[in-house]
Amino acid sequence: MDIDTRRPRARSARILSPLFGMAVTGALLAGCAAPASPTPTVTQTVTASADPAPSASPSASTPAADASPSGIGDVQLGAPYDDAAAGAGATPVEACPWLASAEADGYTLILQRAEPQEQDPAVVELVQVSASPADLEGGSTIGPVTAEGIGVGSRVDQALAAYPDAAEIESVGDRRYLAIESEAGAGSVFLTYTAGTDTIWAVTATTLEEPPYESCG
Repeated sequence: MDIDTRRPRARSARILSPLFGMAVTGALLAGCAAPASPTPTVTQTVTASADPAPSASPSASTPAADASPSGIGDVQLGAPYDDAAAGAGATPVEACPWLASAEADGYTLILQRAEPQEQDPAVVELVQVSASPADLEGGSTIGPVTAEGIGVGSRVDQALAAYPDAAEIESVGDRRYLAIESEAGAGSVFLTYTAGTDTIWAVTATTLEEPPYESCG
């Protein structure tokens, strides 16, 4: 036999409806009975502290602005190569895994280890910052500089005035170097320019006799 369940639901509906109506009525009466009182206005004086100007966070790929026979910025000659490359934000050059590079503000940073690898772990034997000569004409010095303020974008005559004992070295073709600093047990600093021009477009610190004409050829 089927049981009709509809009647209890109807009974529940009749019970709930008066209760719901009483609740609504009570709420309305309470709202009418309570006198409307103005909400007090609270005035609060807040003194804003002056925020300090945000400090610039140096990019990992941007070395500190100094070049010496021991290295350039945070990249030191003789340091573990993998650690130095990672710290500088440099990535391996696919065609030449003994090189790593990073782009900085207007110049390129290059790290180099021996090829073939002569020791384990491999160490940094060259670090260089450079820019396209065409982008430096009439411009100012960019990137790391030596203790005398010479760097990428400096003129050759400025370098010779700062380093009167610099040795001028001829390389392949029209490549020229100025060997300006050396330090026993460390390395040497070379400035690269093109014969017939007066703009330095690379600064190199290396333990090699001189920067290679092509590191990845």
